[in-house]
Amino acid sequence: PSCPAGWTWFGGRCFLFDSSQKTWTDAESSCQTLGGNLASFHSTAEYTFIRELICTAAGSYPRAWVGGNDRENETVWKWSDGSQFDFTNWRSGQPNNSGGDQDCMEINFGGRDYVNDVGCRGNSSSVCVRGP
Repeated sequence: PSCPAGWTWFGGRCFLFDSSQKTWTDAESSCQTLGGNLASFHSTAEYTFIRELICTAAGSYPRAWVGGNDRENETVWKWSDGSQFDFTNWRSGQPNNSGGDQDCMEINFGGRDYVNDVGCRGNSSSVCVRGP
């Protein structure tokens, strides 16, 4: 199996980094247009792969949207692709819903190995996932 042009294969799925700055909702819509969703990850290996994919494309670790969100039900986190939300490697103290309005997941806060919740209306780069 192979991925569409521009996508990178890992663990049976295809991933794409998009450096253009979008809100979480616009980023998810963009991924859906390409046949996927914002990325989910289910292991340290997948998470590490996504960070390295970003670094390879961008030359650094810019903040990026992934598919985690609790927009429907506060504290009940889901992946936008519908897969099981089995991720537990939040940054210590996260998710904290600071200000009562942090419903979307980002990675690379401060360019670091950091997963946190943040308001969904900010603009960030993003990572999409889809099947081959």
